Amino acid sequence: MIRLGIAGTGKIVPESAAALQETGYELVSLWGPHPQKAVPLAERFSIPKVCDSFGALLESGIDFVYIALVNSAHYAYARRALEAGVNVLLEKPFCSTAAQAEELASLARRKGLFLFETISNIYRPAWRLIKEKLPLIGPVKLFQADFSQYSSRYDAYLSGEVSASFNPACEGGALRDLNVYNLHLAVDLFGRPEEVIFRANRGYNGVDTSGTVLLKYPERLAICTAAKDSGNPSGLVIQGDNGWIRVEGMPNILAEVQVCLKGEAPERFSPNRRASRLSEQFACFREVFLDGDLSAMQERLDHSLLVMETLDRC
Repeated sequence: MIRLGIAGTGKIVPESAAALQETGYELVSLWGPHPQKAVPLAERFSIPKVCDSFGALLESGIDFVYIALVNSAHYAYARRALEAGVNVLLEKPFCSTAAQAEELASLARRKGLFLFETISNIYRPAWRLIKEKLPLIGPVKLFQADFSQYSSRYDAYLSGEVSASFNPACEGGALRDLNVYNLHLAVDLFGRPEEVIFRANRGYNGVDTSGTVLLKYPERLAICTAAKDSGNPSGLVIQGDNGWIRVEGMPNILAEVQVCLKGEAPERFSPNRRASRLSEQFACFREVFLDGDLSAMQERLDHSLLVMETLDRC
């Protein structure tokens, strides 16, 4: 078992805790900036130790710390963990800037530690299937990913109550909270874009409540849209000159995949088997760590760094 501590008590933590336990991690400690949430969360997942500080969490005998704090806190807390000799699972978006991300990656390399960004969709079996089927549809012309979901906090935001997810100081907003999933997919398929254009609708405090990123590649376009101020069924469409691939629903889930070649009826595939959308990434990280495969970790870091570079350009 890998002994893991959790930093955070936010919305993603219960879902992640269940997936971590399912995939062979022992949850031994928990700390969060809101102590009133920590005790019931620890009881719910039978986590034996609730810490009164992040430092105490790092000293609780853990192999890894899972950092699920507000976006703006990712870099500072991940750096503290790495400097303390603790391996890190860091929630998306990886950092505030590409320079911060590169600094963390360099620190992990120097200390021989493992550092992973938890970005679930690129680890899903459905995504592997899409990459396998992609050559069949011919040269890709258009990639369109849409993650639009009317936020449960948007009405409160409109009334003047600004949560972290709508606070520019916490680096909330549709780009970093939602569109980052779409960017991970596009960059994983096509690499570094030659041109990046970002346009956003902004709220009264300047936060991007919705927006679109256009990634220009030599022979294709990738269009990534996300919204927290409005919604639609969302989905992913990849168009080639010999067919198309489509996934209906949120791009962070990647459920059923449809593949349609020119002149043929669509085929449907449902390759995902685990109950949680988060489980595959944690299972992968566990395997890489237990194998001591630092080169496999570096491949994943290189991808995260390229996504961070793309966010910088946005």
